[in-house]
Amino acid sequence: MKTFLIVSAIIILIFLGIRHFFFKIGNHVNLKLSNSYFHHYRKNLIVYSPMGNWFELGYFESNADVPSFQPINESFGKDKNNIFWKGKKQSVDYHTFGIDDSQVIKDKNHVYHLNGKNFDLLEIIDDADPKTYQLLDPSIQDYRRYNWFKDAQFVYYKNKKIQGDPATFKPLNDAIAVDAHFIYVIISYRGVGIEAREVDEVIQKHKMIEGEIHPINETYVQIGNSVVSAFTASEFEIHTFDIIKTTKEIDYWQIIVNNVLINKGILYPEIDGESFEALDRDFSKDKNGVYYSCKKIDDADSSSFIIFSYEYSKDSKNVYFENIILKGANPEEFKSTNEYGVWEDGTNKFKNGKLYHS
Repeated sequence: MKTFLIVSAIIILIFLGIRHFFFKIGNHVNLKLSNSYFHHYRKNLIVYSPMGNWFELGYFESNADVPSFQPINESFGKDKNNIFWKGKKQSVDYHTFGIDDSQVIKDKNHVYHLNGKNFDLLEIIDDADPKTYQLLDPSIQDYRRYNWFKDAQFVYYKNKKIQGDPATFKPLNDAIAVDAHFIYVIISYRGVGIEAREVDEVIQKHKMIEGEIHPINETYVQIGNSVVSAFTASEFEIHTFDIIKTTKEIDYWQIIVNNVLINKGILYPEIDGESFEALDRDFSKDKNGVYYSCKKIDDADSSSFIIFSYEYSKDSKNVYFENIILKGANPEEFKSTNEYGVWEDGTNKFKNGKLYHS
């Protein structure tokens, strides 16, 4: 019995010690407004911890005045003198600071955004007018609504001022926007693969053309008898037809206009649009053959064609790397190996479309 009491006392002391040193969060300040602002477990101060998950998401002891502090929303709060974000005091005008229903953060002097260089400091949106700053188009139904804002003079995309007439500017899809005077491309990334970098630019590319505007999908737009896209190295293509009778969406990258394929902004009249079918990855086919990135795979048999990966395929006669016959490869035995990027056919190994010797 004595041993049991000693062990129990030790367990209780260990628990209290752990709680004293590691459990820093007490009760919520106001759970109805925020699940991230707390009173400290021991000290007389305010703690900010996202959703109370201090171990994984962080913990910040604020210098807010405890008696007067109240959350504004999940991450903002105020005391009798200052505004706080993520528990940290912000350099804003206290008496005019506010957050409206469109999530515009402003005071009488500036408009602010949350994606600055410092993760816990509001950053000023350059040149934005707090009196007139608002959503560009509240009718946009998805998350992109909050990418676009305007004031009396300028349009803003992801917190950056861009060219454009705020009275008539309209994003049409992921890639194209227009106003009364010009066509613009929306460039999210430049580069390919691991070289890709986020740029988030909106660039004025062409004078506005006449005709009704019809977004075809998220990357192509029909304006009158022209089709506009933003994929190529020039970051802008406009293809004009005598008349546009039909348009058909294939996927994000490809459409068919008057039975002519457009892939990543480039016309491919040699591919039969009426019988065109997108296959897996960069492969496709029509009544005349099989294609890799719209380049014909010579002699490929579409009836026995099988896709292995982003680069390798086969039919009953050959193995193909992209659109080229992989010489010496046996299609009946061709398969991947445990080595990264290496394939084999029981006799030879291949990597990047060439014989490989490990």
